[in-house]
Amino acid sequence: MSTAAGLRSLARASRAIPARLAVPAAAAVAATALLVLAGTSFGAAALFFCIPAGAAALLIALRIDARQQGLRLISQQDALTGLGNRRLLTDRLNYEIARHRRHSRRFSVFALDLDGFKQVNDRYGHPAGDEILREVARALEKAVRDQDTVVRMGGDEFCVLSPEIGWEDAERLCERLDLAVQTAVGGLDVLGVSVGFAVFPDEGWTPEHLLARADAAALEAKRRAQRHLRAA
Repeated sequence: MSTAAGLRSLARASRAIPARLAVPAAAAVAATALLVLAGTSFGAAALFFCIPAGAAALLIALRIDARQQGLRLISQQDALTGLGNRRLLTDRLNYEIARHRRHSRRFSVFALDLDGFKQVNDRYGHPAGDEILREVARALEKAVRDQDTVVRMGGDEFCVLSPEIGWEDAERLCERLDLAVQTAVGGLDVLGVSVGFAVFPDEGWTPEHLLARADAAALEAKRRAQRHLRAA
């Protein structure tokens, strides 16, 4: 391999790495190039050691980065349902808040609570309860768009983040989510769902405020359902 060809090969390898590793990669390539092209007595010989070593260093960096990205994905995933978790929702909310604020647009976040889930666990056992949570997760994913985010917050609580959704569309999606969950758990008369939502920026400018308003709306939906049952 010629000096020029070797350096071009190392440069191509450096361009394949993520942007966050670009600075150390560029430094490695530059140092190798200077060493080889300096014309020192060991420069040409160093070509056969530095270029393979540089390529190996870049490969190691890529593998470390891939592992870190994998760990990051795991940290944002609910182990039971495969949905995202609260950490993922917070990241997405921060991103959507900044994006929708910049373009003066609305989006909506939905809170869903399974009513009577404790009775299901007590009556049928936790494995049955876990399967219901997985069924609900699948139903919610089918009910939303590709750009929406469905997460399990923990226990029997779920959230949906829907970009570019204002009041009227949020009302319709709320009904669709309710129907999706009711269909998924239709064989269990003790189990229901309460759904509420909040709209950015009308009801909050931070993830905490939006989630609190969505939770409050879901709680109010539960109270209305209870009042309706008592009156029936």
